[in-house]
Amino acid sequence: MKYKGKSVEIIGSKVLFGKETVWIHILEDNSFAQVLRSDLEDDMAEGNNSGISYIRYISIAARIKEEMAQKRLLAPYESSLIPLPHQILVLEKVMQGIQTRFLLADEVGMGKTIEAGLVIKEKKLRGEVKRILLIVPKSAMLQWQQELKEHFKESFVIYDSEFITGMARTFAGFDAEEELNFWTQHNQIIVSIDVLKPLAARQGWSQEKVDEYNKYRLEAVVNADFDMVVFDEAHRMGGATAQVSRYQLAETLCNAVPNVLLLSATPHRGKSDHFRRVLQLIDSEAFSGEGMPGINEIEPYVMRSEKRFAVDYDGKKLFRPRTTVRFNVPLDEVNHKAQIELYEHVTQYVRYCFGRAKKGNRNATGLVMVMMQKLASSSTAAILSAMQTRLWRLQNGVSGDDIEDYDEEGTVGFDDLETGDYSVEGANYSFQNEESALSSLIVEARHCLEIEQDAKTTALIQKIYSLQNDCADPDLKILVFTEFRRTQTYLQEQLEAAGLPTVGINGSMELQERQKALIEFKNNARVMVATDAAGESLNMQFCHIVFNYDLPWNPMAIEQRIGRVDRIGQKSPVVAFNMLTNNTVDTRVYEIIVDKLDAILNELGIDKSGDVLDSTIDMKKVNHLYLQSLLDPKRFDFASDSWLFEIRKKLHDYKSTEGVLPSFSENDIEKESAGEIKYSPLPVWLEELMDLYVVSENGKVSKLITGVTEYAVDDQKLNAVFDSTAHGDNPDCEYLTLQHPVVKRILDEIDGNTQQDVPVMMSRNGNELPGYLTLWKVLAKNSYETKVTYTAQFIADNGKVYAPYGNDIWNRLVQNKSDFLCTGEAVPMTELDNNNQLQSNLHAIFHRMEMDIDSNMKNMSEKKLRALQYAEQRINKIGIVNIRNAKLKKLNSEKEVWEKAFSKRKSVVPDVSMILIVRVNG
Repeated sequence: MKYKGKSVEIIGSKVLFGKETVWIHILEDNSFAQVLRSDLEDDMAEGNNSGISYIRYISIAARIKEEMAQKRLLAPYESSLIPLPHQILVLEKVMQGIQTRFLLADEVGMGKTIEAGLVIKEKKLRGEVKRILLIVPKSAMLQWQQELKEHFKESFVIYDSEFITGMARTFAGFDAEEELNFWTQHNQIIVSIDVLKPLAARQGWSQEKVDEYNKYRLEAVVNADFDMVVFDEAHRMGGATAQVSRYQLAETLCNAVPNVLLLSATPHRGKSDHFRRVLQLIDSEAFSGEGMPGINEIEPYVMRSEKRFAVDYDGKKLFRPRTTVRFNVPLDEVNHKAQIELYEHVTQYVRYCFGRAKKGNRNATGLVMVMMQKLASSSTAAILSAMQTRLWRLQNGVSGDDIEDYDEEGTVGFDDLETGDYSVEGANYSFQNEESALSSLIVEARHCLEIEQDAKTTALIQKIYSLQNDCADPDLKILVFTEFRRTQTYLQEQLEAAGLPTVGINGSMELQERQKALIEFKNNARVMVATDAAGESLNMQFCHIVFNYDLPWNPMAIEQRIGRVDRIGQKSPVVAFNMLTNNTVDTRVYEIIVDKLDAILNELGIDKSGDVLDSTIDMKKVNHLYLQSLLDPKRFDFASDSWLFEIRKKLHDYKSTEGVLPSFSENDIEKESAGEIKYSPLPVWLEELMDLYVVSENGKVSKLITGVTEYAVDDQKLNAVFDSTAHGDNPDCEYLTLQHPVVKRILDEIDGNTQQDVPVMMSRNGNELPGYLTLWKVLAKNSYETKVTYTAQFIADNGKVYAPYGNDIWNRLVQNKSDFLCTGEAVPMTELDNNNQLQSNLHAIFHRMEMDIDSNMKNMSEKKLRALQYAEQRINKIGIVNIRNAKLKKLNSEKEVWEKAFSKRKSVVPDVSMILIVRVNG
């Protein structure tokens, strides 16, 4: 029935003064009204195209709702992508948990962002969460915002430092009776960890100002009562100790929020105390011990998918083969004389200055000298720029040494490096005045830059053209990584001059600038020159050739670079070239940490592309190797043999325990679960539903060759697509899914259908059993859960009921446009309530749902009580006393209210309504 064009259901009636009055429930806005029966319109009335289109429209809508009711998960059907089998497995495991507190530890490139998005969407669809806080690295905030919007239609607001400061200033000025909290102004927020972490002190700030700063950050966030918090790159939260501000922030939030997701490919970092702190964020009691926890302890809380088991919807391996090639670039005395001499002179300068820094116990200066050596290995342009910076500081009396002046990207780590730990080989180099020494080296570097192209640059250009010829692809995409911006600029200039269109990205660029550069690389440029910091948030599966122009000291960093292209969606075998000149410092170390390490990995059968390196390599010892090679080469052989012996033992232990993280096995990942979504009929049914609905409303439907359907009803127009790939090509159209407002309204309307006229239909072959097809909605609900199913019951003219036959006709109406035709109208059937077999069938359906709800109530009670117990344990860990006490009081009140209400609200109430009746003639 309809009232003023809106679908309604009648919930009561009475006759007064000769007029029939009805109470109606208006489905569109969930409102109620009392109107005259004569003001209602019949769904089957003239003007609503009461033919087979209407019958099929109701049948398809009911089939869609039945399909939705039986799905274990809905989020995969509501996203603009088809989740992969391992991602669906993660979602299923998370949703089966007593509470959502997990660490998702998939290897790099497996799509943890998508998994988190699926969990968020699923929990929102179930009504389990509303207020969500995402804490991610600053460089990834825009990427998270865009992916959640694009793939899940979830809008998140970014709270950056400027926004928070402005809001704090505004809210502090309000003269309100109750203190206002701007963190409650939005339900879905993205923020970076560094913006939130509490301050103990800040130079020039009074304690009052520090307290005010913290008040509008951590304290306000904890008091904002978020339902769920997600930490990306969660290993950053572990901290060196439990006193680190990042860890204190994470611990406080995880104790205050019931649902927690931690995301990290490398949560353990090879340190048991750090790993335990990360796990304690999920459950402080379970991981209160010491040492590395066992896999059995970790398994209930950690999920990990490995690349080697990852498959697509058809069971094919997701990742292509990959090869790493050592690319030697010899420096010869004829063509590279100036480069050889400059490198030797810079090395002598570095050794001498490092030795002086060691004697003077000036560790910061020692670190700057080490950085100088790395820059000299990168490019002439880079070391020239660094020496000019050093000279300027000396000439202008700038006190102190800061490595950040030479490492603009902030990617070079010298963890725990102390100058006093190293001896320096005697060198035939000394000076009385560092300024004059630098001035001389700068002149030499400028001359070198003028007369010689860097050997690696020449080799790179030649190799790119060679690869283009070998691949018969003049537009072959090449990704080049360097650690330093000055090298990046030099490379871009040289590549462009060589006729290779080039684009660059580095850490100084905002994400939108990087994405613009990425689009330019994909569409026009042949070469992308990127720094490590810039590559963190970008995926480049359309490229499969990588050059590591200069090599980071950490071998895992090389893997992370290659991971930018070795990702889901890569269609070609990945090849990475590690460029190396024949200078003695870098070559010696490369042969140890790459060549010999690779040999050990191959011997033990360990996949280097996993995270094993990050979990077993101690960077302090790798730093030590480099500095031994630079400062005292005679001791290098002993240091390298010791390191290889130790790393072999670590890797052997890793192999013997298969790592510290529990992983899904190949048998756990079922391609069928993703195939069910990929090949789901729901998008087809949705499109058919929309077409039939618009036709039944006398609207207009136009199909375009682009995959877009144009709908026009009552002067309103809608351009729609039903396929996520078509939506990518037509971003100005509406992508219709089950949760789209238009679709939800249409689906909700059928539940209020109270038709008075009965259409008559017959199949084209005329071989049907005479009787009535009826579609029913059967509902079982209490205050905590609602179960619903849609069922077809065929009532033959002799009164017998045939459910399978009814289901067969229902399926044919849904699947075949031309099986039936409408021939007129029949007299309504009046004996439905007296048909015992029909009533028995419907009651059996309700009883099954009632038993399911009773079972779920038992599980819910146990789960709720355990969750409350966990919540109490977490809240007791909150260090801020007033917040802890307030939350405990609130929790105890919640527990009392819940226990009182639970027993009263368990009773299951039935509801049955007929949504369609059709006369079927034989």
